[in-house]
Amino acid sequence: MYSIICCSVRPAEAAALERNVAETIGVPYEFIAFDNRGTGLGIGEVYNRCAARARYDLLCFVHEDVRFRTPAWGALLAPRLQRPDTGVVGFAGSIVKLRRLTGWNTCNRDLRTHYVQGMRGGLHPRLINPAGEEFSPVVTLDGLCLLARREVWRESPFDTAAFPGFHGYDLDFTLATAQRRTNYVCHTVLVEHRSEGSFSHAWLDAMGRLHDKWAAGLPICATPLPAAELERYDRLGEAHFIRFMWQKGCFDVRGLSHAAAYIRRHPVSGTAWGLLPKYAKYRLRSLLRRPKSE
Repeated sequence: MYSIICCSVRPAEAAALERNVAETIGVPYEFIAFDNRGTGLGIGEVYNRCAARARYDLLCFVHEDVRFRTPAWGALLAPRLQRPDTGVVGFAGSIVKLRRLTGWNTCNRDLRTHYVQGMRGGLHPRLINPAGEEFSPVVTLDGLCLLARREVWRESPFDTAAFPGFHGYDLDFTLATAQRRTNYVCHTVLVEHRSEGSFSHAWLDAMGRLHDKWAAGLPICATPLPAAELERYDRLGEAHFIRFMWQKGCFDVRGLSHAAAYIRRHPVSGTAWGLLPKYAKYRLRSLLRRPKSE
């Protein structure tokens, strides 16, 4: 029923994932772990190659640091995946993709999530489902785990020309699928994701290419949003991205001048004035983390 596809650079992690799948999936499957050490291939290329030789119709593209916590999860997901109108199903996504530059998280209000995140030495549940749905419609999905029928992948395979590395492939894949079908975050199956992800200038470059590729079709929403609500997402998304760049140490991308400009445009906004203490916090953290040899 399922072809589990994993792009691996740590064989022990991939083996642990395979054992986890065997213990939890509850339906027939094959496990395809592509050893990507030293190949120079991006994750999209690996996924396309493995999907082309997969035996089963339901494809699960999953990071090797993911673990499934829900027993018999394969049977729980299959009915939704097999619906003709379903695109990609995952566990962390957003209901909107703005025209302005963002990641998959626009401003936190847009999130729909059902996973446990490893962070700062602990495991932190991220369970966001305001409507209490089993499957929340979303536009984009994070690539920690993406499930789709073979025909969905064939319609929009991973774009290896625009995204040859390890960033942007997931948002592009799910945006492409959202043009024809509905993507979902699943709230009936719980997964654990042990990595915090990698956010760098390479990630930022990929997001720039993503927005350039899809500029004509943005913003896109999973369900219609009033113009005032979309404008609010845009305003909050700008502030969120400024803070996010500071959190990742990219002060050259968004600096104090960007915060000052935001405050001038929104002088009575608590979000605007909240930027200043955030800048101080992340700037100090960045200085304390700087190697002593510098």
